[in-house]
Amino acid sequence: MSLIRNAAALLLPILAAPVGLKAADTEVVSPATVDAARIDTSTDAVAAVQTTLVAEVREESAGSSGNPVRYFVPATVLEQGREVFYTVRIKNPGAQFANDVVVVQRIPQNTSYVPNSAAGPGAEIGVSADGGQSFGVEGRLTFTDPTGLARPATAQDYTHIRWHLRNPLAPGAVALARFRAVFR
Repeated sequence: MSLIRNAAALLLPILAAPVGLKAADTEVVSPATVDAARIDTSTDAVAAVQTTLVAEVREESAGSSGNPVRYFVPATVLEQGREVFYTVRIKNPGAQFANDVVVVQRIPQNTSYVPNSAAGPGAEIGVSADGGQSFGVEGRLTFTDPTGLARPATAQDYTHIRWHLRNPLAPGAVALARFRAVFR
């Protein structure tokens, strides 16, 4: 079985940008630092949101009554085939509402996205099968292989997930976006 000792290697940068920015205009930020992303605000000023990616695995043990108890622990050691639960915390530390917040997360290397696992209350969710160049609805994307052959994209072809928050993010508020992937 393949093991990874440091799950930080799975935590890839989060990209976040206002609606309408091209991929070249987004900022790549490191999860090891405070992740800042540019967003649109109700004024012409630009504010920042903070994003943090958390990777966890689900453990199970016998409870006092003999029933199984499930809980989450940080993903520090992974075995091949282990499902990882990712949470993207999106925080508005500013004093103004953050409008049109868009967060793009690369699906970590050495993992395969679990179909239909991306979630974010109050968010429009899209996936990409072309390295984050374009986004669409799961199950409706096309993947072009290196030989130029086009076919319907599968969950293994997805490279990025995008959440567009439908509502403004209030000052001090935190929005959560989630997805699952299987370690390979």
